[in-house]
Amino acid sequence: MRIEDKLAILASAAKYDVSCASSGSRRTNAGRRLGNAAPSGICHTYTEDGRCVSLLKILYTNACIYDCAYCVNRSGNDIPRSAFTTHEIVSLTIDFYRRNYIEGLFLSSGILRSPDDTMERLVRTVKDLREQGFNGYIHVKCVPYASRRLIGQAGRYADRLSVNIELPSEESLKRLTRDKTYDSILAPMGVIRDTIDETREDRKRMRQVQPFAPAGQSTQLIVGASPESDFQILELANTLYRQQSLKRVYYSAYMPVGNAATGLPNIKAPPLRRENRLYQADWLMRLYGFSMDEVISSDTPYLDLKIDPKLAFARRNPALFPIDINAADREMILKVPGIGLQSANRIVSLRCKGRIRIEHLKQMGVVVTRAQPFIRCDGLPISRWKGVFLPADHPASPKSKYLHHTTAAPTRDTHRIFVTDGTFEGLLTALFESYACKRFPDAIEAADSDQPGLFENRIEITTDIGKSDRVWKGLKLHLGFKGRRKIYEAYLSGRPGVETTIYRFVRDTIPPRIGNRFQSHLSDHIRIQKLARKVRREAHRMKGFIRFQHTGEDRYLAMVAPRYDVLPLVRRHFESRFADQRWIIYDSLRNYGLCCDRGKTRELRLDVTELKVYGNAENAEDRLCQSLWQHYYAAVNITRRNNPRLHLRQLPRRYWQYLPEKQS
Repeated sequence: MRIEDKLAILASAAKYDVSCASSGSRRTNAGRRLGNAAPSGICHTYTEDGRCVSLLKILYTNACIYDCAYCVNRSGNDIPRSAFTTHEIVSLTIDFYRRNYIEGLFLSSGILRSPDDTMERLVRTVKDLREQGFNGYIHVKCVPYASRRLIGQAGRYADRLSVNIELPSEESLKRLTRDKTYDSILAPMGVIRDTIDETREDRKRMRQVQPFAPAGQSTQLIVGASPESDFQILELANTLYRQQSLKRVYYSAYMPVGNAATGLPNIKAPPLRRENRLYQADWLMRLYGFSMDEVISSDTPYLDLKIDPKLAFARRNPALFPIDINAADREMILKVPGIGLQSANRIVSLRCKGRIRIEHLKQMGVVVTRAQPFIRCDGLPISRWKGVFLPADHPASPKSKYLHHTTAAPTRDTHRIFVTDGTFEGLLTALFESYACKRFPDAIEAADSDQPGLFENRIEITTDIGKSDRVWKGLKLHLGFKGRRKIYEAYLSGRPGVETTIYRFVRDTIPPRIGNRFQSHLSDHIRIQKLARKVRREAHRMKGFIRFQHTGEDRYLAMVAPRYDVLPLVRRHFESRFADQRWIIYDSLRNYGLCCDRGKTRELRLDVTELKVYGNAENAEDRLCQSLWQHYYAAVNITRRNNPRLHLRQLPRRYWQYLPEKQS
């Protein structure tokens, strides 16, 4: 059987397993190996229903001795059967990884002769992959009834292990499968949990201890294949989090696969909305600090499909709301609908700079239309507090000093503008001159930014590397590493007026000892954070959406056109990830790129002729790899779950021209 056919069959057989995250592990690449693992995880593409594709998710074989009614690969289902060899899986993983198609490998399998025989094949495959120098992310699904020895070996090579519990109760598991029990699933979970704990304790005492499944373990529950309620499902998930120390419980909406089986519901469409509500409830309990009683109870065992669980909680507890955004603690802010984790953190960090107003919440990314009924905030209509007496010093009072932020008008007749050469070093030099000479400009602009105004006093600033280095070190002292990095990320956005915004932000954070009085602007802080966030998001997308093309002579080329200048932010990532190969990432929009020769990176500029030479040097091996990737992308898509709107939001069209999976 051709490799394309094997890939289509075994990728399609694995597409219903949703345990495809690639986060939680920090596998560095100190030497000249291939790959690393990032703790935040990277999404490399999205299927038509908006699901992330980060790993090469395949089965070793879809042949199985078990006859589980809910499984597409059950022995009684009439489907094409196939199996990979160890060499084929290793080659596919490395070839896809070198072109930045995937973050790593997710390897599962049907049960062949016995659980131990199957588990031994999986262990041998990931061991060979590591011995080939692969240092990327690996997720292995352990087989029920597998021996403790084989699970221990798998954890030494894999970043994450998982054992799927499949159904929310043992009664349903016995009814839909004759071969599995809860003990056969919970026993491997306990082995993984205990070994992780033992390894963590050993690493505290000894330095040379090999990590065991550093990204932890996960499991999967099928939703809708059995009659259990949402309360029972979440209760089981909560128990697994506490007792088995799971990192994630994944929920998969049941859909009929293959021939109809006895005991399974006859549904026309998978319960996707119910799956979504379960994920939302799970996140509230894991990340937002909600208790299970606050999310769901045995009296109302099903989640409301019309509204999300956080909004349902707020409506059930009107006595807790509205809360004062400028006074409430983070735990209470997180309970407000429309406010997420990042928005809550921004509110808490920025309100020390000044009072938060309703327009500030919009700039921070809060869904104000959802949050407004549950909050009190400066700038909201007074009619929200009818019948309540508001003293003059109250933040919501029309006479309050907090409602009107006015900036003192400049006493000079002309605007003083510092003009730089447009580089970041030039901007830092302008900051140095402002503080050192006590000349505080109204704006900082690049030389070619705008036409000079009639009443502008334009002062040219000559870039001085020594002065810019002093300012850069000083910014770290006063703002810290993260604060200084935000300034640089905001600058890379290239938005008009960003230099002036950075100057105002720095001057507000590090006020000069002598100089004219300066009015603090909370909006400048918010704009810096917003621009930095947009640039970071673009850089994160580039880490996943960059596609390398093998051009021969062990060279790889990637053409990109990002919205912002993000190559400086992704440089170290690709240096570490592809330390054993030569590659070029070229920004065609800004006409410069990065050229790396096995760890040594330099900036590169090419003309149109040279770019055509590089881009047309495609070889047969690369065409085959692109074809295999297109086969894989088509195979993992679940047509019944298609969601074009979500797909476009996750994978905007402006990236499609560089993605082989989006080419005909």
